[in-house]
Amino acid sequence: MGVPFECDLCSFQNVTGRDPVLGDHNDHFTLIAIRRVLLDVMWAREPDTVAGNWARARRDYLTAISHLSLRTESLLPLLGNPVMTDRVGMGVAILTVVTSLRAGVHSANIQYDTMRKTQTWYGNAFDAGREYTCDTVIGLDQKKQYLSSSHTFGKWYSRFMKGARLRMGMIRRQNEALTSAMVLAMCRRAELDWRSAQSTARRVEVEDVVCFMLLGFGSGLRGEEVPLVSLEGLLTFWKETREEEDSYMMITLKGRFKGEVDERWHIVPICDGTRSGIPFRLWMERIMYRRVILQGRTLGWLFEEKPGKRAKFGLYQDYFRTLIEKVREEDQKLVPSAVETTDFSLWRSLRRGAVLETTTHKVDVQVIELINRWRKKEAARGSEAGLPMRQVYTQVRSALPTMKEFSRAL
Repeated sequence: MGVPFECDLCSFQNVTGRDPVLGDHNDHFTLIAIRRVLLDVMWAREPDTVAGNWARARRDYLTAISHLSLRTESLLPLLGNPVMTDRVGMGVAILTVVTSLRAGVHSANIQYDTMRKTQTWYGNAFDAGREYTCDTVIGLDQKKQYLSSSHTFGKWYSRFMKGARLRMGMIRRQNEALTSAMVLAMCRRAELDWRSAQSTARRVEVEDVVCFMLLGFGSGLRGEEVPLVSLEGLLTFWKETREEEDSYMMITLKGRFKGEVDERWHIVPICDGTRSGIPFRLWMERIMYRRVILQGRTLGWLFEEKPGKRAKFGLYQDYFRTLIEKVREEDQKLVPSAVETTDFSLWRSLRRGAVLETTTHKVDVQVIELINRWRKKEAARGSEAGLPMRQVYTQVRSALPTMKEFSRAL
């Protein structure tokens, strides 16, 4: 197989330093976990590959002893481990398979991508300990690569993880995409809730959730990116963009985006007039009136869980799904009954829906990439780190007519 192998008993002795106790539940379960790990290591290699290697080794050996005067030790490496020690990472491997027994969200047990986080934290913890090494390797791309003697980076452990992935498979459930028709219907339903609200808190909830949804959909943002919308930035361009002939809202985000290391401004326009007539301006005027006039705020984040603390998208998830349920009750053609409302999420449904809508309506791929540019690490050109917002606006102003095509198609 190309990696060390020791039997269940030897592996148990390596990780515990003793023999198993007959009748002890934990010892028995440890042996079961060891067997599972050993089978996963074997499962990482294709049977034909192993059989082919063995056949060639046997043939070469028989040929050698027929024609050469050599000792067996000169032809074959010694197998086994004479020292009672865990030299391959069996301990963390059995910890990993036991972790995989936890209950999952979309399946009976957690999936491989969740299970492998054990490998990540162990590797980090190992390098924080006494075995840490300062050795560095310089790669061909001039980026530094660091050496680690952690078992989790070894060949044996890599084979184990590959075998576990092949055995477990992958169950993927991606968020359903919103359509412009669905967003429009949800806005109509939210309008009824807003007008019939008996308290200020209820109206605030409706405004926050609808504006969160519209900003994410209109700008093609992920759920974790929408909270980066800056109230100060919105106010900076609010009046001048509204007075333009082709009026729009300039959505200003500030923060450290995925794949970037410095805080920077990103500016994305959302047209007032869109193909389907989604009322972006109506709902944004409501939330801006509440933030600035009623709450007296001009700085900070547009969405805050409490003063100074940026909100997370999960805070708005419940009412978002309630709107989807109400829309389905009214028109199952928009939201089929076969689709679970839990398949919709502010995390990815907004961005997936916006990209699908713009692609369907023949928006140029370059326009979509221009809107989504900060998501590509090698093409992150939203702004240079530390530039003031006005200077960033000046840099992207020439591209605004092109950028507007994205939201206009929604």
